[in-house]
Amino acid sequence: MIGTSRCGMARVLVSGVLLASPLVGPGGAAVADATLTYRVNVLTFNLCGGNNKRNTCAEDLTPERRRIWAPQVSSLIRSRDVDVASFTEMCYAQVGLLRQQLPDYDFVWYGLGRSATCPRIWGDMTDDLAAPNGRTAGIALAFKNGVVGSPLRRRLVVDNPFGDPAASLHRRGVLCARSLVGMEYAVGCVTHISALETPQQVTGKITDWAGDTPVILGGDFNRKPEHVELTPLYGSGLGTGNYTEVDAGLADRLHRGGTPTTRGGRKIDYIFATQSAYRNAGAEVIDTQPELSDHRPLAGTFTGTFEGNFAQTFVQTFTQLITEAFAVTPR
Repeated sequence: MIGTSRCGMARVLVSGVLLASPLVGPGGAAVADATLTYRVNVLTFNLCGGNNKRNTCAEDLTPERRRIWAPQVSSLIRSRDVDVASFTEMCYAQVGLLRQQLPDYDFVWYGLGRSATCPRIWGDMTDDLAAPNGRTAGIALAFKNGVVGSPLRRRLVVDNPFGDPAASLHRRGVLCARSLVGMEYAVGCVTHISALETPQQVTGKITDWAGDTPVILGGDFNRKPEHVELTPLYGSGLGTGNYTEVDAGLADRLHRGGTPTTRGGRKIDYIFATQSAYRNAGAEVIDTQPELSDHRPLAGTFTGTFEGNFAQTFVQTFTQLITEAFAVTPR
């Protein structure tokens, strides 16, 4: 079932290790200052799966391109060993197509609206069209190391007094799930907001759910990096928030910018991560051949570091993960 781990237990795969100091000293004693740096690979993609009112995705949804869509997207995820992938403007049918290509990933879905075009466009590709609650358009996440517990979903409300009143009003939401990301327990999230919802509404809800747990947040924010409403998200001296963005540069060259993610030349898709837990390690906006959407996939890497007694932290992390996984296993 989409939304829970396949067996109720997260897969405990550990990957992306960059460098580890020895964990035991002479006689098997744990090394107190053991340090390990690990890699977390991420991706976000606005799919325009059901086209849009401006009809900017029609040529991306031809039968020929739809047939190669799932193989190409799954190949991107596999080739980059993605830990957390987020998808916006997605049709429910596309989740099923990706699950066929990525059976070892766990997917969670949040249906936000009923789209007549989604079943019509994708109906010749799959019979898996019956979305939960009949909502065939929404947002989704994919996790390499499984999902622990139930996904976290919340509708957003119009809360931006400075938003353009002429902007289209869509039902928006935020979706999160817990997983082992890289080598640490974390919360992965996705959102897609318009000018009528503030980014702070999204991060406020995520903070309520995640607490002190590291967060990775991808999605379409419909704002360019310099927009004042993103200032409360950016940290690292770029704003007043506590997130770093994967395409904001490296180390002492951080900036609010990045490669455009839309066909029209705008950077409006982002992958933010908790700055106290992760550092930027590079990003790329990918030109697919042929184009599969009016947006392009944004892929990148963060690094995280365990410091101090790594062995103890490692055991505690896995103990927590497995305990929670067993707690939700059907009996």
